[in-house]
Amino acid sequence: MESPIANVSSAPNRRERLRAGMVEEIKALARRQLAEGGPGAMSLRGIARELGTASSALFRYFPSYNDLISALVVDAYNSLADAVVSAADARPPADHAGRWFAICQAYRQWALDNSGEFALLFGTPLPGYEASEEITGPAASRSVEVALGLFVTAVRAGAVDPSRSQVPTDLEEGALWRILTADSASNYESPYAGIVLSAWASLLGYLVVEIFGSLPSLIDDTDRLYRAHVRNGMLAMGFDVDLVEATST
Repeated sequence: MESPIANVSSAPNRRERLRAGMVEEIKALARRQLAEGGPGAMSLRGIARELGTASSALFRYFPSYNDLISALVVDAYNSLADAVVSAADARPPADHAGRWFAICQAYRQWALDNSGEFALLFGTPLPGYEASEEITGPAASRSVEVALGLFVTAVRAGAVDPSRSQVPTDLEEGALWRILTADSASNYESPYAGIVLSAWASLLGYLVVEIFGSLPSLIDDTDRLYRAHVRNGMLAMGFDVDLVEATST
């Protein structure tokens, strides 16, 4: 039987709860700055003013501006991954094309709903900030690993024929990819990384042009265009044509 004393001692004490609450409040204010003005609008001085404290007081919670940025990056990557996972889980396990289509839709919806955080992850890099792979890598890898897992499962189920893809089969994965997928590297064959990354990068490119660029002024229905873009990408990955067409119904 567990000791009641152990349970009590493992619970956060009042100081820890107050600290955690302040950390979340700081990040919430930073996210609001992101939403209102993009990454360039983030200011420790502005956050401190909102909190009614000196900016130096924030260093008790984040030792540097870069530490705050990294915390926001990790949260954003995890938020994106949670949206992707939820979209996949909402579809039947055997609906391989539907699950891929769903995570692509979730990717776009998250980007539209969180344009400030999307800009932080994929927009113009902040001057002087360089993400630590050790800190941001695990969160950054989650959504890509979901996509990779769905693709591998679809291949094994016969819903995808990778030989139909134009991605070269002898591409070597880069060092960052090997770090990000170290825990699941044995689950896929070499060509799969290139196919999935090509598809995922294509979605990112579309979203960058839609959110930061002039795409909404160039075409009147970016929703339909995106769905078509996803299906074109699925065909390029080697998904069965009939399964891809079924995602339009």
